[in-house]
Formats: sequence, structure tokens, C-alpha cells
Amino acid sequence: MTRGRTETQHHWPTPRPHETEVLLLGTYHMDNPGLDVVNVDADDVLAADRQQELRELTDQLADWNPDLVAIERPHDRQDEVDSLYEDYRTGVRTYDAESTVDPPHPARNDPTTECRSETVQVGFRLADRLDHERVHAVDYPMRLDARTDDEAEAVDLGELAQRATSELDVPLPDPAVKQRETNEHLHESTIPEHLHWLNQEDRLHGNHDLMFAAAMAGADRRYLGSELLGAWYERNLRMVENVWRATEDTDERVLLLVGSGHVHVLRHLFDELPMCCPVSPLPLLG
Repeated sequence: MTRGRTETQHHWPTPRPHETEVLLLGTYHMDNPGLDVVNVDADDVLAADRQQELRELTDQLADWNPDLVAIERPHDRQDEVDSLYEDYRTGVRTYDAESTVDPPHPARNDPTTECRSETVQVGFRLADRLDHERVHAVDYPMRLDARTDDEAEAVDLGELAQRATSELDVPLPDPAVKQRETNEHLHESTIPEHLHWLNQEDRLHGNHDLMFAAAMAGADRRYLGSELLGAWYERNLRMVENVWRATEDTDERVLLLVGSGHVHVLRHLFDELPMCCPVSPLPLLG
């Protein structure tokens, strides 16, 4: 427990009166960017059945009535996010139609995918439904690399994850098996059902365990693991800072839409922040 709180099931703390609640909605990347160790093979969220599911998800999330919606897009590209959101808010673009846009994320290069991203399909749609003037970009993308003398050396985290599952004598999720199970579940489920599944404690903790094990699998290079994890925690800490700076004194509830691999560490960091309390999305998704 943290600071004497009484924890609820799944290790989520109970909010105290002075704290801003931050609901951490872990998601998959609906636009298939292929940027993670485990990459889901997402089907087309512009299809009629998926659009209906996204409208139902919006209804569920709107019941929580967040004062602020934050998304996993770079903080320094807020102007581009503002412009794109305004297009959706005013009807220049519609959520069920493909559109071409310069993606406000440095790792996404296809101009036809951003309209399918969870930032648009969930984040924008929810904020639009609640008549918010802005969706807040709070990410701080960082390359996970290691220092070799004075030069940065790129590291294949997926390769390290596979190495960890084969070399370490501990129960770890196999990335290939995890990817297959995730794909199968998504294709057999509605989007709200899949998000409920993704945000179960064993999956959140499994992501975190695999991240730590993958980093330490490079132990033949001294401090490789600590450098990788340092970069990972720095990115998440900066996300926390960006979320907090986006809040106003009157904001009581924030919804942060983020890749599910971030949720475990973000929960810990928001729990340590004396002004905030992390909140599980499961009651809204059940």
C-alpha cells in the first residue's frame, strides 16, 4: 500500500477527497503502427460493426464524465492535435470515414492511418461527445537505446524479450504466444470486451514483467538494462508531468488513453503523486 491507503481489488488505490482521479484506459493501437514488442493485428475500425462498438464504448466512458481527455501523442505537437480535433468536432472529418492527415506522431508515417487510431476513434470521439474544447497530447516519445561510449546504440527490445523468455528461469509471457492470444481475442470480441480483457491485472502485470525481463536479458552488457528501464521510466514520468500540467484547479477527473503496456508503471507513478489517484477502467467496461 502507498501512504496508508486502503487498496481495492487489482491493486488500485481508493481516491481521497483532495486527489484528482486519473482513469488509465489501456488500449491496443487501432491503426497498426507496429511499434511495440507485441503488436496486435487490428482489423479495420472504420467497418460498420466496429463503429457501432466504438459508439457503445463512448457511451460507457461518458458515464464517468471526465473533465479532461489525454492521449498518447507528443506534447510538443499539441497544435497539430488541436487542428485535427477541430476538424472532427466541426464535422469537416467524420469518425466513420477514411481521411488523409499528417499523423501527429513522429513514428507514424502513413497519412491514411491516423483516422483509425485510438486517439481519434476513442479520445477525440469521447471529448467531442462531452463538448470539450481540447484533447490534451501528453506523450514524450523516447527511443529505447543504450549508451556505448559517447554514441547511442539502438536496441531490439523484441529480440531481448524473446531471449528473456528462453534464458530466464521464471514464468514470463512468450511474446509470440501473447501476440497470437491477443489477436485471437480481439477478432472474437467487441472493442469494449477486448479493452476489458486487456486491462485485467494479469495482463497489465505481464506486460511490465516482460519489459523488465527483456531489459535485464542484456546483462552481458553491464547497465544495459538499467539504461533501457531508465529511458522507459523517464518517458512515463514525463507523461505524468504533462498530464498534471494540463489539469486546471477545477478538474476532478482525467481520462488518459494509453497503450496498455504503460498502465502498470503509470499506475505506480500516479499513486506516488500526492495530488492524483489512478483509477481502473474495468467498472466502466464490464
